[in-house]
Amino acid sequence: MVGASKKVARMLQRLNPDGWHYGGLPGLQWEAENAREGDRALMGRIVDELREDVRFEEFYHACINCGNCTSMCPPFRLVDFEPRIVVQKVMHAKDEPELLYQMMDQYIWACFQCYSCWEVCPAHNNPGGLVAMLKEIAVRHGLQSARKTLEPYSKILYKVMTTGTQITPDMHTSMALFKDWGPHKAELSKNIRTERAAVPVETMAGVMDKSWRVDDSTMKELMEIEEEAGVLDAVGGSLKDVADMVREAAKEME
Repeated sequence: MVGASKKVARMLQRLNPDGWHYGGLPGLQWEAENAREGDRALMGRIVDELREDVRFEEFYHACINCGNCTSMCPPFRLVDFEPRIVVQKVMHAKDEPELLYQMMDQYIWACFQCYSCWEVCPAHNNPGGLVAMLKEIAVRHGLQSARKTLEPYSKILYKVMTTGTQITPDMHTSMALFKDWGPHKAELSKNIRTERAAVPVETMAGVMDKSWRVDDSTMKELMEIEEEAGVLDAVGGSLKDVADMVREAAKEME
């Protein structure tokens, strides 16, 4: 809670009568400045990739600017984020690709992916789905925002790619801690075995087995699929170390 309070305090310090400030500039102006410095060819490719995605026709129709999506959006209550703006910028992206590009720098990473916006849109737009697509594109092109967002979760991503499981028991330990869990993890891990043994639920049995006993052949097949499908190349654009470790793990299983 202390960390969260400090974060809120920092955000409030950026708020003044002119709006949110980043690097001394109002939020929208800051995003626009970044977009002006961006690669125009890259901006065009991003728009093309978004519109060519098989999900685009399902997730995007025509925004009538009613604001229903924003009224249901949890992040809107906490940070400077509106799903309505996402759809509006997607709508104008073909003629003004910099609008989409500037939004991908920071804006889309505030989305919770709860899809409440999709439920209430009278035009059947899916702003959360569009954000998910934009995040995938950001990772694929190794945008700085993607690298910054994914870096704290590098070990979790490695686990997903090598075992298909997000969090495995060997990650819950006071040994070889990693920063994904934060500085408090060592204290929480001290009595974890005793506490687990006290939980009278059969599904807790064996949870300390490394990697949830994922079969070697399953892990090998998973990593082969990731290589063939281009997942490793995409991840390597943002987190080269993770991609290298996955490939190394795959070699060890040959």
